[in-house]
Amino acid sequence: MWRAGTSPCGGWWHPPPFRMFAWSRRPPREAYAGNAHTKEPDMATILVGTDSSSAADLAVDDAARLARDRGAELLVLLVRDGGEVRAAVDPDRAPDPDGYLAGLSRRYPDVPTVTRIERGAPAERICAVAAEVGAETIVLGNRGTRGSWWGVRESVPNLVLRHSPCSVYVVDTRRAQ
Repeated sequence: MWRAGTSPCGGWWHPPPFRMFAWSRRPPREAYAGNAHTKEPDMATILVGTDSSSAADLAVDDAARLARDRGAELLVLLVRDGGEVRAAVDPDRAPDPDGYLAGLSRRYPDVPTVTRIERGAPAERICAVAAEVGAETIVLGNRGTRGSWWGVRESVPNLVLRHSPCSVYVVDTRRAQ
């Protein structure tokens, strides 16, 4: 037994550091260098969900700025819900979503931009596409995140926050609403 203030090394004795989840620590990146299953992506991808409304356009602007700053590819995803009655009467949305998507590469010439259209539930498709392409960040507007708990709970931004495979960046779009 050691006396107080001494150790076999000659200094103060301290217990080894406690690691609660030492088994879950990932090995350093170099350990994967020869592994064919873990290919590093050539370029990071930032996915932005849009419905072509003026509020969602603010999120697209922020996503393009983020992609430019990080040197990442911008993937603009438009999800069409099967029961979109509101699309025909919503004055905030672009009258031609396909034309809106086609014009994005001209709006952001210094950002590599890819557009994609999916059908289904917006939150589900956004998370699925993010996982499929290995997106680094998902950018969304905060439409539907205010109001009663029952309305907010099932909003697209809230569902994506709960089920996303990556980081989520929510843009304040109140100035466009």
